Amino acid sequence: RTHLAIGTFFMLFFLSRVVHVWTYVIVFLIATLLPNADRFISFRSVKVGGIRSRKRGFFHSFTFCFIVAFLLAWFFPVTAFPFFLGYGVHLIVDSWTVEGIFPFWPLKYSSKGSVRTGGTVENILFYSFVIADFVLAYFLFL
Repeated sequence: RTHLAIGTFFMLFFLSRVVHVWTYVIVFLIATLLPNADRFISFRSVKVGGIRSRKRGFFHSFTFCFIVAFLLAWFFPVTAFPFFLGYGVHLIVDSWTVEGIFPFWPLKYSSKGSVRTGGTVENILFYSFVIADFVLAYFLFL
């Protein structure tokens, strides 16, 4: 839920500069949630194209984000920016957590923060961004 609250803020921030609004919103929301697909599909140790995927491994990296964004820019240019923005925001938010991410997989460098999932700081971030979402939406639409 925190990913959606923070993602919605950034989605709304760029909304007035977008031509294909519905494509932007749909691709952005999917991209924001896509890195956590491993929770539901159980990618924890599946080999994809010779690459072993673990939770917060290849699919939780800017390496994957850049590859997909480049392919989208090449074949479906309208979808590249919302994908990159949504996926990138998700990765940045995950890099704030104690578990962290490996931002440039396969490099072993990890980016970790001090925010505990479900903890007080995450709740403060969530409610702060929900309020910011409403304020931004108010100025955008009214």
